Amino acid sequence: LGIHMPTKTVAFVKDSIHLDALQYRQSSGRAGRRGFDVEGNIVFIDISISKIRHLVISTIPDIQTHSLISVSLLMRLFNLYSNAEDKEDAIYRSLIVLQCPFNAQTELTRRLIDIQTRFHCLHTLDFLYRLNLINNQGDLIGLAGILMRLHEFEPANILLTYLIDTRLFHQLNDAEEIVHLLACIFTNLSWPVVRQSSERSLSIRQNLLRNSKVFLRPVSAEIRQRIESYNSLVKEIYGFYIENVARQMQSFNNNQEYLLPFSNVSFIQSSDYDNGTFEYYLHHHYSQQSKNVSISSFAGPSGLTHEQFMSNYNPTIGSWDLAYDLDLSPRTIPYVDIDARDHTNSSYYLNSYALDFFRHGSERLLISENEIDRSETYNFASSFFHSLASIKTSLNTIVENEMKQTKNNDMKFFKPLNEKFLNIEQNFSRKINDSFIKIEFY
Repeated sequence: LGIHMPTKTVAFVKDSIHLDALQYRQSSGRAGRRGFDVEGNIVFIDISISKIRHLVISTIPDIQTHSLISVSLLMRLFNLYSNAEDKEDAIYRSLIVLQCPFNAQTELTRRLIDIQTRFHCLHTLDFLYRLNLINNQGDLIGLAGILMRLHEFEPANILLTYLIDTRLFHQLNDAEEIVHLLACIFTNLSWPVVRQSSERSLSIRQNLLRNSKVFLRPVSAEIRQRIESYNSLVKEIYGFYIENVARQMQSFNNNQEYLLPFSNVSFIQSSDYDNGTFEYYLHHHYSQQSKNVSISSFAGPSGLTHEQFMSNYNPTIGSWDLAYDLDLSPRTIPYVDIDARDHTNSSYYLNSYALDFFRHGSERLLISENEIDRSETYNFASSFFHSLASIKTSLNTIVENEMKQTKNNDMKFFKPLNEKFLNIEQNFSRKINDSFIKIEFY
């Protein structure tokens, strides 16, 4: 019926990792139909009493909205403008998206979002131009079609186009090696163990399970070098983006960001404290605030600089150490953490279910060896297949367009890629159809 359809009784059947207090409140709120029922019923089936108690008494987490602006969205707006017959109407529609955010609840938030949007557009233009995805007129070129088709996998779609453009996949001839790389980019199901503390236990487990890799091994040194080259470009361009947003915001906030939150010690350049006092020592010897406008006054006394923040950039940590609460989600800053780090900078192993299913095509082994719940096996397999199908379709479209061009076509570049991804996609599709209910994919 849908989560918003009112009904007399709402039933929660079996436990799930996705069932939390927020989902419980939203779903249970549908119990009871106005004008029909005096009260509604909530039923729990096969869920432990402790979990039920947790769902009922837990507080609802704060819902934090994210900016809608992303690299893929801007690419699609460029495409809208390029293909529009009425250019003014396309500009008007694009400005509605960019200038009317849904998360601007206060004046300060509205101003911050507006500044972020303007600077993000400018720096993303530079980013896309350097990746050969737009020309100097803003028209889409090269592999832009692949990026837009895979927009739901951002920022993996951007890294994929970069690796294709640098001819990495031309050098990879083994299908399993290609699938391994794609799994490292497009999947994010981690094992709940840290690499440093589990090398031996996981190697023992891997030796016992002959059918599965269990976890994804690290990429080769050459591939890592290319990914780091991509991430260096991201950090260079969007590091300036962070600094420019911070500088612009400082002109509106009456130097409030220069004050420590509890002691009110000020790091304004003109502040003067008596020599020998704690405030003087802190202001003149530990603060990096005047040299690093992006770093918060609270993190500044630790000696953290903007260069250190960007060189050790971790998308999971986000803007904790920055002067302003910027949206640094992967959709905004297209950084790809190939090491799968958490907020403590500990690296986790990624589940190799996609590579393993490509090798054996067995749902039973995904359940027993990769420890994926039976209700989730099809979702995980089909999600990875969707990325393969999108890549194949995009490359096939490019090849068809190149064949129509009699001069200066790039068939030598795209035809081998198309054949490789077509074989991989067909192989994966066959195994999905053999293991699950046959569903036609588009």
